[in-house]
Amino acid sequence: MKKVSMFANATVASVLVTTAIAAPVFACHPQGQIVKSVQNQTTGTASSDANTVSTAVSAAPNDTLVYTIVVKNSGAAASNGDNDMLNTVLTDTLPTGIQLVSNSAQRTITENLGTIKPGASVTRTYAVQVTDTTDGDTITNKACFTGSSKDNKNNQSNCDTAVVKVHVKPVTPPVTPPVTPPVTPPVTTLPDTGSTASTAGIVVVATAALGYALNVLRLRRRADV
Repeated sequence: MKKVSMFANATVASVLVTTAIAAPVFACHPQGQIVKSVQNQTTGTASSDANTVSTAVSAAPNDTLVYTIVVKNSGAAASNGDNDMLNTVLTDTLPTGIQLVSNSAQRTITENLGTIKPGASVTRTYAVQVTDTTDGDTITNKACFTGSSKDNKNNQSNCDTAVVKVHVKPVTPPVTPPVTPPVTPPVTTLPDTGSTASTAGIVVVATAALGYALNVLRLRRRADV
């Protein structure tokens, strides 16, 4: 009888251990992801992930850039909400060299994205203006998110960057045309015929004219007589 009782107890214990091992372990598994890209709106370039200096988007001072941030939950679908990403918050602190178009004094962007279901995503965009004026500078803008799981045992956080490289066109000085000195025409000197000869000629002509006038007057008087 004791042997039977001992066998029965051992069997029950084995069943309990087997059941404990086979029982499924439930856990919450949201999978948060973030992708940040940048586009130079002024030059019309395509939006680029631009995570490194070698893939950086080119920009000049005063260009307008558009940043796009996508936060996604890649967790498996769960009807009970176990894989939801809760209390999701997006944060982006602007680096030196850019400023928000909508508010140049604001340096940090914070948005509460709420709950993101598995397979769903939230997109945010904002425009900035380049204020950096140094050729070759790089502007690295990092955006981050945080989110929690239903059981607070698998909370999520991650960051992504977008890099911009500043290119300043060299200033070309204006070309000044050479000054051409004015051309002075040569002075033509008339031959000197002498003032005495000129005066003599005038006297001769005047004397002849006076003699002619007196002769005409004399002839008229005779005709009257």
